[in-house]
Amino acid sequence: MTWSTLAATAGGTVLGVLATLFAEHVRRRGDRTDHARETLRTAFSAYLTALSTARDAFIRAEPAPERVGKGHIAISEHGVYAERLQLDLVVPRTLTAKTGPAVDSVLDLHDAVVAGHAPDSPEYLRAWRAARRTRAALIEEMRKSLQRP
Repeated sequence: MTWSTLAATAGGTVLGVLATLFAEHVRRRGDRTDHARETLRTAFSAYLTALSTARDAFIRAEPAPERVGKGHIAISEHGVYAERLQLDLVVPRTLTAKTGPAVDSVLDLHDAVVAGHAPDSPEYLRAWRAARRTRAALIEEMRKSLQRP
């Protein structure tokens, strides 16, 4: 066997090993990205579910003027704050800051209901529309964050 044959075989082996290592690195990075995206999706889903559960419960609440301004207590009973803390662990602060208006709008809806405003009253409709609008804006931001590479 000649020296050039050995060198070519060794070079080919090294290139093969390097190509395999690079391919494995790319695959693992993709797996980490998929896992991170799934973690975000799960956290988003849990938060939106808690927020929707609170909103739906508030819509069915009986008028009780003494509870106006105390929605933060009721909303915590539905796990909204706990799920928001989970979001704080896995998403950038810029996105968690956008959860505030969604919570505030649900709290405003709570206050409209417990203040005794009828579902067809301007106060109720304003609060309901604001809750829908802020939730939709939050969902759009969440979708954007899931699409990033």
